[in-house]
Amino acid sequence: MFRYLSRFGLLTLAFGLATAGLLGWQADGFRWPALANGESLLRPEPLYLLILGIAIVPPTLWDIFQLEAQRGRPDDSGARHTDG
Repeated sequence: MFRYLSRFGLLTLAFGLATAGLLGWQADGFRWPALANGESLLRPEPLYLLILGIAIVPPTLWDIFQLEAQRGRPDDSGARHTDG
């Protein structure tokens, strides 16, 4: 249960970062950060939030899919479950 909660929390964070990055980038007029002079590496850029948010989504979704696949699979531990 905690693994699901943490994964969905991480997915929510990822979409929040991507949304904040996209809105901030739009407020900056969709300009590209000047990476050549090294000045923007010290300054937070909205584009970095967008990239980080998008980068978190695929591994988190993959982990959720794996958790769902394991939940649907029969128990492979070899132990027999009896009702009585």
